[in-house]
Amino acid sequence: MKRTLAFLAAGAAISACTPAADPAPAPQPQPGPPQVVAAQEFPSTPPTPGSAPRVQLPQPVRQTLSNGLTVLYVTQRELPVVSAVLVARGAGTADEPVAQSGLASFTANMLDEGAGGRSSLELADALEAIGASLTTGAGWDNSQASLYVLRSNFPAALRIMADVVTRPDFPERELERLRSERLTSIVRARDEPRTIAGNAFQSLVYGPQHAYGRFATTESTQGLTRARVAQFHAQAYRPETATLILVGDVDPAEMRPMVDAAFGQWRAAGPAGPAVAAPAEPTINRTVIYLVDKPGSAQSEIRIGHPGVARSNPDYFPLIVMNTLLGGSFTSRLNQNLRETHGWSYGAGSSFSMLRGPGAFTAAAGVQTNATDSSLVEFFRELKRVREESVTPEELDKAKKFLALSFPGTLETTADVARQFATLETYGIAPAFLETYVQNVMAVTAADLQRVANRYVRPDRSIVVVVGDRQTVEAGIRAANLGPVELRELTEFVK
Repeated sequence: MKRTLAFLAAGAAISACTPAADPAPAPQPQPGPPQVVAAQEFPSTPPTPGSAPRVQLPQPVRQTLSNGLTVLYVTQRELPVVSAVLVARGAGTADEPVAQSGLASFTANMLDEGAGGRSSLELADALEAIGASLTTGAGWDNSQASLYVLRSNFPAALRIMADVVTRPDFPERELERLRSERLTSIVRARDEPRTIAGNAFQSLVYGPQHAYGRFATTESTQGLTRARVAQFHAQAYRPETATLILVGDVDPAEMRPMVDAAFGQWRAAGPAGPAVAAPAEPTINRTVIYLVDKPGSAQSEIRIGHPGVARSNPDYFPLIVMNTLLGGSFTSRLNQNLRETHGWSYGAGSSFSMLRGPGAFTAAAGVQTNATDSSLVEFFRELKRVREESVTPEELDKAKKFLALSFPGTLETTADVARQFATLETYGIAPAFLETYVQNVMAVTAADLQRVANRYVRPDRSIVVVVGDRQTVEAGIRAANLGPVELRELTEFVK
């Protein structure tokens, strides 16, 4: 210790007697004249899109367990990971009992709130310990559980997934918490024009009793009891109507025993519910505008549309090309018109919701309040134009290449591939769909496009919903003379 102190003291003395000289400053570069780039050096034309890519995927191996569960193995060994998706057909929103809207998504959300005797926190800790992620959710036509994990930890993660899907506990405490959160979100939705417009559009297009026209209400949410959730799970989550999809570093021969150990004892907990047919298409005979008053709204939410097509429709490829041109991309006609040309909206577009039954065709935008009537006029102008005018070769080629060149990005990761196969399994589509997607898109002609536009886009038989400040927009909407105007209260669609 004394030697150290002496050294420090000596060092201090040296520093005091011979201060270190400051290093000479580095020379600073002298500013030169600003660099001016001549206008002709900037590109004046956009790059030319490349040729459509060829998509090749491994052939899936399909197996069936003794309990009826279908297992699909898709081998991609670039990374030592596995993405797993379990698809439960018949457990979607369209499969709910009429008076229990919200039950399917609530059941799916409750799956990982406690299962196999472990609490939600214990499940989360177990997943974190092996670096796995597990999510659950419901769509119109199925419910899903999705898992992502390193290959080395796959057996442990699969057992947790099996507990969540097949042995959920539905603890009362967590159920009450989720139900309370949903009730709060319904109250909050009264101040959200997008939610009001979405609920109103679905309800007015399909009717409040139709599977696609219902939405969760305070009453239906309060009725989400543990008994109802458990009953829906017993009826809808069944091995014979489910598919487990495994993508990544998978080997069917090696993994079959793991899958059988995790899911082989799964048996439905009760009799199946009544078969739910694909929802029928309601009839709309004329265009009607429904104005929902939202006093002081900063903008108007517009929805225009009608029942569209089912996913099984043979015109799938002409439809997606036509919709890409109309409203399915940033450079689409609707977005260029309302956003780029007129500056009335941050974004306008259209879509076909292709489900087991005919989901909705929807054209939508949030627009400036003072341009609500003008925006409606432009919407209808574009909807009529896509039917009446033949598309130019350049515009058709751009729409097709947008779909073809962006498609590989939907297969970029193992999770992406698993999601794609989940959709195919839900709607009974052969895996070859993915490999022939690009060539089917590129085969669409201008005549195909105009044919499907005339058949499936019906501006003369549409439901129009406008959620906005009635005092400001009503007179202009009526003057536009696009159809009869009916007034509705927002409490009809958020309640």
